[in-house]
Amino acid sequence: MPRAAGHAAGIGGLYFAYFAYVGLFSPYLSLYLAGIGMTIAQIGLLMAVPQVLRIVGPPFWGWLADRGGSGAGLLRISSALACASALALALSGWAGWPGGAALAAAPGLRFGVLFAVLAALFFFTAAQMPIAETMAMRAVGGDTGRYGRLRVWGSVGFIVGVVGIGPVLDRHGVSGLPWWVAGLLALLTLVALRLPAVAAAPRARASVSIGQRLAEPRVRAFFLSAFLMLFAHAALYAFFSLYLAARGYSKTAIGLVWALGVLAEIAVFWLQRGLFQRFGALPLLRASLAVAALRFLLIGASAGWLPAILLAQLAHAVTFGIHHSATIATLQEWFEPPQHARAQALYVMVGYGLGGSAGVLVASWVWTAVSPDATFLVAGLAAGLGWLTLRRAVPSGAPDGRARNEDRTEETPG
Repeated sequence: MPRAAGHAAGIGGLYFAYFAYVGLFSPYLSLYLAGIGMTIAQIGLLMAVPQVLRIVGPPFWGWLADRGGSGAGLLRISSALACASALALALSGWAGWPGGAALAAAPGLRFGVLFAVLAALFFFTAAQMPIAETMAMRAVGGDTGRYGRLRVWGSVGFIVGVVGIGPVLDRHGVSGLPWWVAGLLALLTLVALRLPAVAAAPRARASVSIGQRLAEPRVRAFFLSAFLMLFAHAALYAFFSLYLAARGYSKTAIGLVWALGVLAEIAVFWLQRGLFQRFGALPLLRASLAVAALRFLLIGASAGWLPAILLAQLAHAVTFGIHHSATIATLQEWFEPPQHARAQALYVMVGYGLGGSAGVLVASWVWTAVSPDATFLVAGLAAGLGWLTLRRAVPSGAPDGRARNEDRTEETPG
Protein backbone atom coordinates (compact mmCIF):
# COMPACT_ATOMS: atom_id res chain seq x y z
CA MET A 1 0.00 0.00 0.00
CA PRO A 2 2.77 2.57 0.78
CA ARG A 3 4.33 1.65 -2.56
CA ALA A 4 1.02 2.31 -4.34
CA ALA A 5 0.64 5.62 -2.47
CA GLY A 6 4.15 6.62 -3.52
CA HIS A 7 3.35 5.70 -7.11
CA ALA A 8 0.19 7.85 -7.06
CA ALA A 9 2.11 10.75 -5.50
CA GLY A 10 4.76 10.47 -8.22
CA ILE A 11 2.10 10.63 -10.93
CA GLY A 12 0.58 13.68 -9.20
CA GLY A 13 3.99 15.35 -9.33
CA LEU A 14 4.31 14.41 -12.99
CA TYR A 15 0.91 15.98 -13.72
CA PHE A 16 1.98 19.16 -11.90
CA ALA A 17 5.27 19.55 -13.78
CA TYR A 18 3.85 18.66 -17.20
CA PHE A 19 0.87 21.01 -16.99
CA ALA A 20 3.00 23.81 -15.54
CA TYR A 21 4.95 23.51 -18.80
CA VAL A 22 1.68 23.49 -20.80
CA GLY A 23 0.36 26.53 -18.89
CA LEU A 24 3.56 28.43 -19.50
CA PHE A 25 3.93 27.51 -23.16
CA SER A 26 0.55 26.91 -24.80
CA PRO A 27 -1.21 30.24 -24.08
CA TYR A 28 1.87 32.31 -24.97
CA LEU A 29 3.40 30.44 -27.92
CA SER A 30 1.34 32.38 -30.47
CA LEU A 31 2.38 35.66 -28.80
CA TYR A 32 6.04 34.54 -28.91
CA LEU A 33 5.79 33.70 -32.60
CA ALA A 34 4.12 37.03 -33.35
CA GLY A 35 6.83 38.78 -31.31
CA ILE A 36 9.64 37.33 -33.43
CA GLY A 37 7.96 38.42 -36.68
CA MET A 38 5.93 35.41 -37.83
CA THR A 39 2.84 36.19 -39.92
CA ILE A 40 -0.66 34.91 -39.00
CA ALA A 41 -0.33 32.27 -41.75
CA GLN A 42 3.05 31.14 -40.39
CA ILE A 43 1.69 31.15 -36.83
CA GLY A 44 -1.21 28.98 -37.99
CA LEU A 45 1.21 26.46 -39.53
CA LEU A 46 3.52 26.42 -36.51
CA MET A 47 0.62 26.13 -34.07
CA ALA A 48 -0.57 23.12 -36.10
CA VAL A 49 2.75 21.35 -35.49
CA PRO A 50 1.85 20.06 -32.00
CA GLN A 51 -1.49 18.86 -33.30
CA VAL A 52 0.08 17.01 -36.24
CA LEU A 53 2.69 15.41 -33.97
CA ARG A 54 -0.16 14.14 -31.81
CA ILE A 55 -1.18 12.07 -34.85
CA VAL A 56 2.07 10.09 -35.02
CA GLY A 57 3.55 10.50 -31.52
CA PRO A 58 0.92 9.00 -29.18
CA PRO A 59 0.36 5.78 -31.20
CA PHE A 60 4.12 5.17 -31.20
CA TRP A 61 4.52 5.75 -27.46
CA GLY A 62 1.29 3.92 -26.63
CA TRP A 63 2.42 0.93 -28.71
CA LEU A 64 5.74 0.86 -26.83
CA ALA A 65 3.93 1.00 -23.46
CA ASP A 66 1.42 -1.73 -24.36
CA ARG A 67 4.23 -3.92 -25.70
CA GLY A 68 5.59 -4.12 -22.16
CA GLY A 69 7.86 -1.09 -22.08
CA SER A 70 8.39 0.53 -18.68
CA GLY A 71 6.04 3.51 -18.42
CA ALA A 72 8.39 5.31 -16.06
CA GLY A 73 11.36 4.60 -18.32
CA LEU A 74 9.59 5.94 -21.41
CA LEU A 75 8.57 9.07 -19.51
CA ARG A 76 12.19 9.68 -18.42
CA ILE A 77 13.58 9.32 -21.94
CA SER A 78 10.90 11.41 -23.64
CA SER A 79 11.00 14.25 -21.09
CA ALA A 80 14.81 14.51 -21.30
CA LEU A 81 14.68 14.69 -25.11
CA ALA A 82 11.86 17.27 -24.91
CA CYS A 83 14.04 19.40 -22.62
CA ALA A 84 16.90 19.21 -25.15
CA SER A 85 14.48 20.30 -27.91
CA ALA A 86 13.34 23.29 -25.84
CA LEU A 87 16.96 24.36 -25.37
CA ALA A 88 17.39 24.20 -29.16
CA LEU A 89 14.29 26.40 -29.52
CA ALA A 90 15.74 28.91 -27.06
CA LEU A 91 19.08 29.01 -28.86
CA SER A 92 17.40 29.48 -32.25
CA GLY A 93 15.88 32.74 -31.04
CA TRP A 94 18.85 34.04 -29.03
CA ALA A 95 20.78 36.70 -30.91
CA GLY A 96 23.63 36.48 -28.38
CA TRP A 97 25.40 33.80 -30.40
CA PRO A 98 26.22 33.66 -34.16
CA GLY A 99 23.66 30.98 -35.01
CA GLY A 100 20.77 32.93 -33.52
CA ALA A 101 21.87 36.14 -35.23
CA ALA A 102 22.12 34.34 -38.58
CA LEU A 103 18.62 32.92 -38.24
CA ALA A 104 17.22 36.35 -37.34
CA ALA A 105 18.64 37.67 -40.62
CA ALA A 106 17.09 34.84 -42.69
CA PRO A 107 13.32 34.68 -42.00
CA GLY A 108 12.70 31.72 -44.32
CA LEU A 109 15.44 29.64 -42.72
CA ARG A 110 14.26 30.67 -39.27
CA PHE A 111 10.74 29.43 -40.03
CA GLY A 112 12.15 26.08 -41.16
CA VAL A 113 14.25 25.71 -38.01
CA LEU A 114 11.30 26.66 -35.80
CA PHE A 115 9.16 24.07 -37.57
CA ALA A 116 11.75 21.31 -37.07
CA VAL A 117 12.49 22.15 -33.43
CA LEU A 118 8.82 22.42 -32.48
CA ALA A 119 8.18 19.10 -34.25
CA ALA A 120 10.86 17.41 -32.12
CA LEU A 121 9.63 19.07 -28.93
CA PHE A 122 6.02 18.04 -29.41
CA PHE A 123 6.89 14.52 -30.56
CA PHE A 124 8.63 13.85 -27.26
CA THR A 125 6.01 15.57 -25.08
CA ALA A 126 3.34 13.51 -26.90
CA ALA A 127 4.52 10.54 -24.83
CA GLN A 128 3.58 12.06 -21.51
CA MET A 129 -0.20 11.95 -21.31
CA PRO A 130 -1.14 8.59 -22.87
CA ILE A 131 1.33 6.82 -20.57
CA ALA A 132 0.63 8.96 -17.49
CA GLU A 133 -3.15 8.62 -17.86
CA THR A 134 -2.90 4.84 -18.11
CA MET A 135 -0.58 4.69 -15.09
CA ALA A 136 -2.91 6.99 -13.13
CA MET A 137 -6.04 4.93 -13.78
CA ARG A 138 -4.16 1.78 -12.77
CA ALA A 139 -2.92 3.47 -9.61
CA VAL A 140 -6.48 4.38 -8.52
CA GLY A 141 -8.06 1.13 -9.63
CA GLY A 142 -10.27 2.81 -12.24
CA ASP A 143 -12.05 4.99 -9.64
CA THR A 144 -13.03 8.20 -11.48
CA GLY A 145 -13.32 10.15 -8.22
CA ARG A 146 -9.81 9.23 -7.05
CA TYR A 147 -8.50 9.90 -10.55
CA GLY A 148 -9.95 13.43 -10.46
CA ARG A 149 -8.18 14.20 -7.19
CA LEU A 150 -4.92 13.00 -8.70
CA ARG A 151 -5.40 14.81 -12.00
CA VAL A 152 -6.19 18.05 -10.16
CA TRP A 153 -2.45 18.55 -9.60
CA GLY A 154 -2.10 19.06 -13.34
CA SER A 155 -4.59 21.91 -13.13
CA VAL A 156 -2.69 23.44 -10.21
CA GLY A 157 0.51 23.22 -12.24
CA PHE A 158 -1.17 24.91 -15.21
CA ILE A 159 -2.22 27.84 -13.03
CA VAL A 160 1.28 28.20 -11.62
CA GLY A 161 2.68 28.29 -15.15
CA VAL A 162 0.15 30.55 -16.82
CA VAL A 163 -0.16 33.09 -13.98
CA GLY A 164 3.50 33.08 -13.01
CA ILE A 165 4.86 33.80 -16.46
CA GLY A 166 2.42 36.59 -17.42
CA PRO A 167 4.01 39.38 -15.33
CA VAL A 168 7.49 38.19 -16.36
CA LEU A 169 6.61 38.51 -20.04
CA ASP A 170 4.95 41.90 -19.46
CA ARG A 171 8.13 43.15 -17.82
CA HIS A 172 10.82 41.51 -19.97
CA GLY A 173 9.07 40.65 -23.25
CA VAL A 174 8.21 37.30 -24.82
CA SER A 175 11.66 36.55 -26.25
CA GLY A 176 12.75 34.66 -23.13
CA LEU A 177 9.78 32.28 -23.16
CA PRO A 178 11.68 29.23 -24.56
CA TRP A 179 14.22 29.40 -21.71
CA TRP A 180 11.42 29.10 -19.16
CA VAL A 181 9.99 26.21 -21.15
CA ALA A 182 13.34 24.42 -21.05
CA GLY A 183 13.53 24.96 -17.29
CA LEU A 184 10.11 23.41 -16.67
CA LEU A 185 10.89 20.45 -18.91
CA ALA A 186 14.08 19.93 -16.89
CA LEU A 187 11.85 19.82 -13.78
CA LEU A 188 9.59 17.30 -15.55
CA THR A 189 12.63 15.14 -16.26
CA LEU A 190 13.66 15.23 -12.61
CA VAL A 191 10.16 14.21 -11.52
CA ALA A 192 10.13 11.35 -14.04
CA LEU A 193 13.51 10.16 -12.75
CA ARG A 194 12.04 9.91 -9.25
CA LEU A 195 8.92 8.08 -10.41
CA PRO A 196 8.88 4.61 -8.78
CA ALA A 197 9.56 1.79 -11.20
CA VAL A 198 6.52 -0.49 -11.41
CA ALA A 199 6.70 -3.92 -12.96
CA ALA A 200 4.72 -4.15 -16.17
CA ALA A 201 1.46 -6.06 -15.93
CA PRO A 202 1.63 -9.61 -17.31
CA ARG A 203 0.99 -9.65 -21.04
CA ALA A 204 -2.58 -10.70 -21.77
CA ARG A 205 -4.53 -11.07 -24.97
CA ALA A 206 -7.66 -8.98 -25.40
CA SER A 207 -10.80 -10.91 -26.33
CA VAL A 208 -11.63 -8.37 -29.06
CA SER A 209 -9.06 -6.59 -31.23
CA ILE A 210 -8.86 -2.81 -31.36
CA GLY A 211 -9.93 -2.97 -35.00
CA GLN A 212 -13.06 -4.89 -34.07
CA ARG A 213 -13.80 -2.45 -31.26
CA LEU A 214 -13.43 0.50 -33.63
CA ALA A 215 -15.99 -1.09 -35.96
CA GLU A 216 -18.69 -0.57 -33.32
CA PRO A 217 -20.97 2.40 -34.20
CA ARG A 218 -20.82 3.82 -30.65
CA VAL A 219 -17.00 3.79 -30.70
CA ARG A 220 -16.84 5.46 -34.11
CA ALA A 221 -19.29 8.13 -32.90
CA PHE A 222 -17.21 8.65 -29.76
CA PHE A 223 -14.02 9.28 -31.73
CA LEU A 224 -15.80 11.52 -34.24
CA SER A 225 -17.18 13.60 -31.35
CA ALA A 226 -13.65 13.79 -29.89
CA PHE A 227 -12.37 15.03 -33.26
CA LEU A 228 -15.02 17.75 -33.36
CA MET A 229 -14.53 18.74 -29.70
CA LEU A 230 -10.79 19.25 -30.14
CA PHE A 231 -11.35 20.88 -33.54
CA ALA A 232 -13.44 23.45 -31.65
CA HIS A 233 -10.92 23.87 -28.82
CA ALA A 234 -8.08 24.45 -31.30
CA ALA A 235 -9.34 28.01 -31.82
CA LEU A 236 -9.09 28.53 -28.06
CA TYR A 237 -5.63 27.03 -27.62
CA ALA A 238 -4.09 28.68 -30.70
CA PHE A 239 -5.79 32.08 -30.95
CA PHE A 240 -7.56 32.98 -27.70
CA SER A 241 -4.52 34.84 -26.34
CA LEU A 242 -4.15 36.76 -29.62
CA TYR A 243 -7.89 37.47 -29.54
CA LEU A 244 -7.63 38.98 -26.06
CA ALA A 245 -4.43 40.88 -26.83
CA ALA A 246 -6.07 42.46 -29.89
CA ARG A 247 -8.76 43.80 -27.56
CA GLY A 248 -6.31 45.43 -25.21
CA TYR A 249 -5.78 42.76 -22.56
CA SER A 250 -2.28 42.75 -21.05
CA LYS A 251 -0.27 39.53 -20.78
CA THR A 252 -0.93 39.49 -17.05
CA ALA A 253 -4.67 39.83 -17.67
CA ILE A 254 -4.52 37.09 -20.32
CA GLY A 255 -2.83 34.80 -17.82
CA LEU A 256 -5.51 35.52 -15.22
CA VAL A 257 -8.29 34.81 -17.74
CA TRP A 258 -6.70 31.45 -18.53
CA ALA A 259 -6.24 30.76 -14.82
CA LEU A 260 -9.95 31.35 -14.12
CA GLY A 261 -10.85 28.52 -16.47
CA VAL A 262 -8.41 26.18 -14.78
CA LEU A 263 -9.65 27.12 -11.30
CA ALA A 264 -13.12 26.06 -12.42
CA GLU A 265 -11.57 22.88 -13.80
CA ILE A 266 -9.92 22.17 -10.43
CA ALA A 267 -13.27 22.39 -8.65
CA VAL A 268 -14.77 19.87 -11.06
CA PHE A 269 -11.86 17.44 -10.77
CA TRP A 270 -12.12 17.57 -6.98
CA LEU A 271 -15.90 17.11 -6.80
CA GLN A 272 -16.62 15.00 -9.87
CA ARG A 273 -17.14 11.65 -8.12
CA GLY A 274 -20.73 12.52 -7.21
CA LEU A 275 -21.46 13.72 -10.75
CA PHE A 276 -20.19 10.51 -12.32
CA GLN A 277 -22.06 8.36 -9.82
CA ARG A 278 -25.30 10.23 -10.44
CA PHE A 279 -25.21 10.68 -14.21
CA GLY A 280 -22.54 8.38 -15.68
CA ALA A 281 -19.80 9.14 -18.18
CA LEU A 282 -21.73 9.19 -21.45
CA PRO A 283 -24.47 11.67 -20.39
CA LEU A 284 -21.74 13.94 -19.03
CA LEU A 285 -19.78 13.56 -22.27
CA ARG A 286 -22.83 14.70 -24.26
CA ALA A 287 -23.42 17.61 -21.87
CA SER A 288 -19.82 18.79 -22.21
CA LEU A 289 -20.18 19.01 -26.01
CA ALA A 290 -23.39 21.05 -25.69
CA VAL A 291 -21.75 23.45 -23.22
CA ALA A 292 -18.72 23.77 -25.53
CA ALA A 293 -20.98 24.87 -28.38
CA LEU A 294 -22.50 27.59 -26.18
CA ARG A 295 -19.09 28.60 -24.83
CA PHE A 296 -17.48 29.28 -28.21
CA LEU A 297 -20.55 30.97 -29.62
CA LEU A 298 -20.48 33.27 -26.59
CA ILE A 299 -16.82 34.17 -27.18
CA GLY A 300 -17.49 34.84 -30.84
CA ALA A 301 -20.40 37.14 -30.01
CA SER A 302 -18.70 38.88 -27.06
CA ALA A 303 -16.39 41.30 -28.93
CA GLY A 304 -14.04 40.84 -25.97
CA TRP A 305 -16.61 42.00 -23.36
CA LEU A 306 -15.09 40.98 -20.04
CA PRO A 307 -18.19 39.47 -18.31
CA ALA A 308 -18.83 37.25 -21.34
CA ILE A 309 -15.17 36.20 -21.47
CA LEU A 310 -15.21 35.30 -17.77
CA LEU A 311 -18.43 33.29 -18.14
CA ALA A 312 -16.95 31.45 -21.11
CA GLN A 313 -13.84 30.61 -19.10
CA LEU A 314 -15.92 29.24 -16.22
CA ALA A 315 -17.42 26.84 -18.76
CA HIS A 316 -13.94 25.33 -19.13
CA ALA A 317 -14.83 23.26 -16.06
CA VAL A 318 -17.28 21.36 -18.25
CA THR A 319 -15.78 21.58 -21.74
CA PHE A 320 -12.39 20.34 -20.57
CA GLY A 321 -12.70 19.00 -17.01
CA ILE A 322 -15.86 16.93 -17.40
CA HIS A 323 -15.13 16.01 -21.01
CA HIS A 324 -11.62 14.80 -20.16
CA SER A 325 -12.64 12.63 -17.21
CA ALA A 326 -15.66 11.23 -19.06
CA THR A 327 -13.41 10.38 -22.00
CA ILE A 328 -10.88 8.57 -19.79
CA ALA A 329 -13.67 6.64 -18.04
CA THR A 330 -15.28 5.66 -21.34
CA LEU A 331 -12.00 4.41 -22.80
CA GLN A 332 -11.32 2.36 -19.68
CA GLU A 333 -14.81 0.88 -19.93
CA TRP A 334 -14.90 0.09 -23.64
CA PHE A 335 -11.33 -1.16 -24.14
CA GLU A 336 -9.62 -4.03 -22.32
CA PRO A 337 -6.53 -3.54 -20.08
CA PRO A 338 -3.98 -4.74 -22.69
CA GLN A 339 -5.34 -2.01 -25.00
CA HIS A 340 -5.59 0.91 -22.58
CA ALA A 341 -2.40 2.77 -23.53
CA ARG A 342 -3.17 2.40 -27.25
CA ALA A 343 -6.76 3.52 -26.68
CA GLN A 344 -5.53 6.63 -24.86
CA ALA A 345 -3.04 7.24 -27.67
CA LEU A 346 -5.75 6.80 -30.29
CA TYR A 347 -7.90 9.39 -28.53
CA VAL A 348 -4.99 11.86 -28.46
CA MET A 349 -4.26 11.13 -32.12
CA VAL A 350 -7.84 11.55 -33.35
CA GLY A 351 -8.81 14.39 -31.01
CA TYR A 352 -5.74 16.51 -30.41
CA GLY A 353 -3.87 15.35 -33.51
CA LEU A 354 -6.35 15.22 -36.38
CA GLY A 355 -9.03 17.41 -34.80
CA GLY A 356 -6.58 19.91 -33.32
CA SER A 357 -4.50 20.31 -36.48
CA ALA A 358 -7.55 20.70 -38.72
CA GLY A 359 -9.03 23.13 -36.21
CA VAL A 360 -5.92 25.31 -36.11
CA LEU A 361 -5.65 25.49 -39.90
CA VAL A 362 -9.34 26.30 -40.34
CA ALA A 363 -9.22 28.83 -37.48
CA SER A 364 -6.22 30.64 -38.99
CA TRP A 365 -7.98 30.84 -42.38
CA VAL A 366 -11.24 32.10 -40.85
CA TRP A 367 -9.29 34.62 -38.72
CA THR A 368 -7.68 36.22 -41.79
CA ALA A 369 -10.44 35.67 -44.39
CA VAL A 370 -13.44 36.56 -42.25
CA SER A 371 -12.76 37.85 -38.73
CA PRO A 372 -11.42 36.81 -35.30
CA ASP A 373 -14.99 36.66 -33.96
CA ALA A 374 -16.02 34.27 -36.73
CA THR A 375 -13.18 31.94 -35.70
CA PHE A 376 -14.98 31.16 -32.44
CA LEU A 377 -18.42 31.01 -34.04
CA VAL A 378 -17.14 28.23 -36.33
CA ALA A 379 -15.69 26.47 -33.26
CA GLY A 380 -19.11 26.62 -31.58
CA LEU A 381 -20.76 25.05 -34.61
CA ALA A 382 -18.18 22.23 -34.63
CA ALA A 383 -18.83 21.43 -30.96
CA GLY A 384 -22.57 21.44 -31.60
CA LEU A 385 -22.09 18.94 -34.43
CA GLY A 386 -20.09 16.75 -32.03
CA TRP A 387 -22.97 16.81 -29.55
CA LEU A 388 -25.43 15.83 -32.29
CA THR A 389 -23.17 13.00 -33.47
CA LEU A 390 -22.86 11.43 -30.03
CA ARG A 391 -26.50 11.96 -29.15
CA ARG A 392 -27.75 10.23 -32.29
CA ALA A 393 -25.29 7.31 -32.26
CA VAL A 394 -25.21 6.45 -28.54
CA PRO A 395 -28.68 6.23 -26.91
CA SER A 396 -29.10 7.76 -23.47
CA GLY A 397 -29.79 4.35 -21.94
CA ALA A 398 -26.56 2.78 -23.25
CA PRO A 399 -23.91 1.54 -20.77
CA ASP A 400 -22.22 4.69 -19.59
CA GLY A 401 -19.02 3.78 -17.77
CA ARG A 402 -20.07 5.00 -14.32
CA ALA A 403 -17.44 5.27 -11.60
CA ARG A 404 -16.38 1.76 -10.64
CA ASN A 405 -17.21 2.19 -7.00
CA GLU A 406 -20.80 2.95 -8.08
CA ASP A 407 -23.39 0.33 -7.20
CA ARG A 408 -26.42 1.90 -8.87
CA THR A 409 -27.56 0.07 -12.00
CA GLU A 410 -30.58 1.96 -13.28
CA GLU A 411 -30.35 3.62 -16.67
CA THR A 412 -30.33 7.35 -17.17
CA PRO A 413 -33.67 8.54 -18.62
CA GLY A 414 -33.54 9.69 -22.22
